Amino acid sequence: MKKLRLLATICCLLLAGINMALAQNKLLLFYDTAYVSEVKLLLAQASAKKMLLDTTSRTSVFTESNLKNYQVVIFMNVSANRLSFREAAELQRFLQAGGGFAGIGKAAEASYKWLWYANVLGGQLAATQLEKPIQLSIITNAFLGKTTLPPLWKLNDKPLLFNDLPTKCKPVLLDVTGKTWAWYYTTEQGGKLFYTALGCEPSAYQSPDFISHVWAGIEEVMPRNLPDYASIASTALPAEKNFLKTTLSNDFQNPVALTTLRDNNIIVVEENGEVKIYEPQLRKTSTIGKIDVTNLKRIKLDPEFYQNGYIYTFSGGSSEEYKIGRMQLIGDTTVVMTDFASQSNNPLPSNIIYDYEKYVRSPYRLPQYFDKKSFRYDNEQGLIVETFDEDNNVKNIEPFLTDTPFNYITDMSFGADGGLYILEDKQLKKIDYSETNRKPLAIVSAAVLTGNAPLKVKFFSDRSVDYDSSEKLSVEWIFGGAGTSAEANPEFTFTKPGTYDVGLKVTDNAGESAETTLKIQVNKPAVKKR
Repeated sequence: MKKLRLLATICCLLLAGINMALAQNKLLLFYDTAYVSEVKLLLAQASAKKMLLDTTSRTSVFTESNLKNYQVVIFMNVSANRLSFREAAELQRFLQAGGGFAGIGKAAEASYKWLWYANVLGGQLAATQLEKPIQLSIITNAFLGKTTLPPLWKLNDKPLLFNDLPTKCKPVLLDVTGKTWAWYYTTEQGGKLFYTALGCEPSAYQSPDFISHVWAGIEEVMPRNLPDYASIASTALPAEKNFLKTTLSNDFQNPVALTTLRDNNIIVVEENGEVKIYEPQLRKTSTIGKIDVTNLKRIKLDPEFYQNGYIYTFSGGSSEEYKIGRMQLIGDTTVVMTDFASQSNNPLPSNIIYDYEKYVRSPYRLPQYFDKKSFRYDNEQGLIVETFDEDNNVKNIEPFLTDTPFNYITDMSFGADGGLYILEDKQLKKIDYSETNRKPLAIVSAAVLTGNAPLKVKFFSDRSVDYDSSEKLSVEWIFGGAGTSAEANPEFTFTKPGTYDVGLKVTDNAGESAETTLKIQVNKPAVKKR
């Protein structure tokens, strides 16, 4: 019995030790390597406060798998401009998950690669900054965290100067002239922010009051728990390897505008007025007409297009003054201009907005991460994605697929399958997304479709495509019950008259397959002349 009690006591002590370790606050300090000595001073204070402070000057630590272990991230004289897009996005998600952020000194900059980071800091740098360090007489405006500061203290530093702060920012340090040097607030991202404009000079770190000030701010923004990433699962940045960019057709001369149809066919208008249709099931581009249009900007389907076949053209000298014309699609083979004409001064929208739920039945739609975000292209920034607030102000700007080059895009649209179709470098291209293997596309053709028996036909499967691999597809042919073949482009002779449904099945390396058929009409043998 005594042994059991002793064992139970030991287990309780071990569990208590584990709980203490779990309860210990853990922070990450990202710093500029010019401040190594100053980092040591913060480490010493962390040890005294029984906090775990990890330090790094490497940006590669900004991943969800790493940041989820910290309650607060501290930027010491280094800003998010050091981070790549994906790394900066993970810092943003850390705040959205409830993590705290503390910025010191040069964590603020005059301009930012990532707009959301500028908004998070709250303040905007003044155009004119100090050239030399000065002595500050500082008033403690509020007590933060668990650290007490004197009501009035002095500091030698070269702090950053800011314009008037938004009302959301709560000042915690002032000088005798009323200038605000530090503040905190709860961000729109979700977490709490503390920023101090002090600490730009190494001399500042020699002041115990400044070190205490930094720790007071860190304690103020420190949440009780680790970030809750489960609550923001939909914001996870999609892996770029899961996107696929393919060239659908290069059968164009200076294409300038496109629109997508619900059967996944694509209407493209060229600079000279040629109108073409791309049919993805056949991987075929056909000319269906020519319209009289100059300086075409955009084409758009009529709200009742599937009843009347109308497609509107928008052309002119600028985006704020343009002419509106109208053409009509007749079947899938002909397009003609109609007598509709109008003038408009309303600006043409430069963005297209992605609606995730609209493509709920499509297995290869873009991910939910892009829901309600807008896509646009310009020659300087490339293809970018913008997030807007309720008042239609831009909250964030981010590049789309940082590892994928985009050269010159004239138009783009989301298709009925949730993929992004673009006219780039005079080609029609498509970007879609999948976390699993895509099914291949089976396309069959034949040298002849009808003739007298015996009819020899050459069949082709080489236009079939596997979007996930460059390796060849395995094929299986069934010649309407008359025979089979496993060759890519077989030749088969039909000896008896009849209608044959020739089937083609293509299978990729992952075992996914697709099938299609083609009718071959074999007539009776020709009557021999006597």
